[in-house]
Amino acid sequence: MDETELVERLAAIGWKGSRGVILGPGDDAAVLRGGLAVSTDMMVEGVHFSFDWVTPTEAGFRAGAAALSDMAAMGASPEALLVSMALPAGDPELGEALQRGVRAAGDRVGAVIAGGDVSRTPRAVVLDVVVVGRVRDGGVRRSGAQPGDDLWVSGVVGGAAAAVAAWSQGREPAPAARVRFAAPPDRTGLGRALAAQGLASAMIDISDGLVLDAKRLAKASSVAIRVRRDLVPVDTEAGGDLNRALEGGEDYELMFTAHPKGKERVLALERELSVQLTRIGTVGQGADVALEDSEGRQVRPGRGGYDHFADPSGNRG
Repeated sequence: MDETELVERLAAIGWKGSRGVILGPGDDAAVLRGGLAVSTDMMVEGVHFSFDWVTPTEAGFRAGAAALSDMAAMGASPEALLVSMALPAGDPELGEALQRGVRAAGDRVGAVIAGGDVSRTPRAVVLDVVVVGRVRDGGVRRSGAQPGDDLWVSGVVGGAAAAVAAWSQGREPAPAARVRFAAPPDRTGLGRALAAQGLASAMIDISDGLVLDAKRLAKASSVAIRVRRDLVPVDTEAGGDLNRALEGGEDYELMFTAHPKGKERVLALERELSVQLTRIGTVGQGADVALEDSEGRQVRPGRGGYDHFADPSGNRG
């Protein structure tokens, strides 16, 4: 059973519908009536990070930034964070350092830490961050892509995966790659702008790999997505290569679809926000995702990213 199937089974048990919830499981955040958006993101030592790789403060920042990325993908304005952590006994300094990191991620977007919980763990540190924000008109969902849309991605991809690969091989990553892992970018301003201007028909953040998250977008929208391999913006400065850019994950960039008529407005946002935006593919009839070369030849991708339960090692590296 892979992660997607497990999530679907759990959602089937837990989600029975509610008049107060207008968007339940299956997107980057739940949306409550009145425009409240809520998401949660968990990071586990030894799976998502190692203290041999990053400091506790950096681990906290990364956890907060990753959780806030879900708000960006909805076009939401984050307002508050709830931080829960499981810590080894007798190590309050570790908890304080993690909390300082999460707070710094919240400060970057104007979201405060409003509460949380703490528990003891016999082994791995667990950090769970809940984000509460607000959306207009239900937010931008994964399910709005239409045949004929263009596929876009923000920033560059593959750098964080290059860092993980280096650490897993006993090497120090390039400084730029380490930064991409330890300090994910903030794309909440971009997400809000795309939503406010009605440019993004569907959107998702790239957490588990560009191809895998494109598959999630395609499934939610019941469309086919074609990704041009030669157009994907690879983070070469951080040592990323094309395969890592397609499958590595950890980038927390935004991938979105938009009508071709909105191209100039999307590029205007690129200039206004100083965020690289690249058209990397198209949306068509059908289902699933295919990779294309510059001449239009298609190759079906494999799994295309990280899956907690499909990876027998259970290790993100």
